[in-house]
Amino acid sequence: MNYTLGEIARITRGQLLQGNPGSQVSGFAIDSREEVAGKMFCAISGQKADGHDFVSDVASKGAAGALIQRRVEVDNPAFGLVLVESTVTALGDMAEFHLGRLPVTVIGITGSVGKTSTKDLVGAVLNEKFRTYKNPGNLNSHIGLPLAVLGMEPDYEYAVLEMAMRAIGEIKQLCDIAKPKIGVLTDISASHIGVLGTLEAIARAKAELLEALPPDGLAVLCWDNEKIREVSSFARCKKITYGFAGDADVRGYDIRPSDEGYTDFKVSYKQREFSFRFKLPGTHQVQNALAAIAIGFELGLSSDQIARGLVEVSLSPMRLEVMRQNHITIINDAYNASVKSMEAALDLLAAVAKGRKIAILGDMLEMGDYGPEAHIQVGRYARNKADVLVAIGPLSTYTKQGWDEGATGEDLLSSWFPDKQSAGDFLGQLIRPGDTCLVKASRGFEFERLVDLLVTLDAHLTGDDQR
Repeated sequence: MNYTLGEIARITRGQLLQGNPGSQVSGFAIDSREEVAGKMFCAISGQKADGHDFVSDVASKGAAGALIQRRVEVDNPAFGLVLVESTVTALGDMAEFHLGRLPVTVIGITGSVGKTSTKDLVGAVLNEKFRTYKNPGNLNSHIGLPLAVLGMEPDYEYAVLEMAMRAIGEIKQLCDIAKPKIGVLTDISASHIGVLGTLEAIARAKAELLEALPPDGLAVLCWDNEKIREVSSFARCKKITYGFAGDADVRGYDIRPSDEGYTDFKVSYKQREFSFRFKLPGTHQVQNALAAIAIGFELGLSSDQIARGLVEVSLSPMRLEVMRQNHITIINDAYNASVKSMEAALDLLAAVAKGRKIAILGDMLEMGDYGPEAHIQVGRYARNKADVLVAIGPLSTYTKQGWDEGATGEDLLSSWFPDKQSAGDFLGQLIRPGDTCLVKASRGFEFERLVDLLVTLDAHLTGDDQR
């Protein structure tokens, strides 16, 4: 489903400054460091870099053209330049047009936590009956989601699209592009509270997904969350609820880890009982799976098809990824952090560890005035779940403070470091065979580098084999 430069100019209401209107474009890109040959480069002006400064670079790498919002000079007259009012808006216009050409039903997923895992679970379940697309990686923003849509081929039946937001109106913007018929609301909690100000504002922003659903659509709601119950009335369509609450339409219970490394659980749906399992640890993942089960049943999948999808699911990396090395176990949850996800990760640490439980926790960003108290709360919770705390980052001094509230004068089980570099040498002395290490912080801290360090440290350990 290639586009010509002329078609791109028409769809984006832009002006073709140079290039052949009939020249074909094979895709879209926003990063000049990626493979751009044959693609349309979208020059986005960001806080750290301006894509317009790299238009000549992508032209030299074989890009077909560029969407620009200010004029730039490119010597090659065959290189297409389409001038638009806003390149971000133009990218969204292209995605909306592209999706409108595809006979695909869109499932939108949003929530303060659980979006990505739920997306992966829904995609795995639906793939048992339908050809299902899901946005890759973290392409879930007002820029990422259009790129994900533009990478979609024409023969999908369902598209599972994760939708992120940091402000009122952003979910609506994504829904205007994607036009979801099914919407999943996983959670409403204090993520981004420093940006939106109140939990009520977060709830209102998330409810934009429910408002966007058509009358013949389906709202899939986590009934364990009180704020979701409050905003459920924004959906004008059929609703199905899931969770552990006794009045949920799809209710999970009797959760048991198996000796083979699976999590077994039961589900009640329409007065029938079903048994499922998957190779994912944690009660919160069972809750996410219930959303996939609810959609599966509503779309006509059998319980056997749903069960196969759950067993075969592969989650996106850095989301409570349990990595069993030769001598230690690493729980890699370095993708993002909030109070609720920190507590879920600490629950998992307590559940899977057989030796020392080490919590390596960084800052939770975008907490605003709630930041200090949020970190103190996490520190208090961690003390009841872990044996050792390694707190890293400016706000994590409060995490250590919360942990230390219950400490005695001889208790030296918590440490604080300003950054991950200064924590590295300490971890080298701390880690020993048999340890289980949870690594978690907000995305900006790039704690996957600490995961890499732990893998390296494991290679130099001797002692009990953890595999």
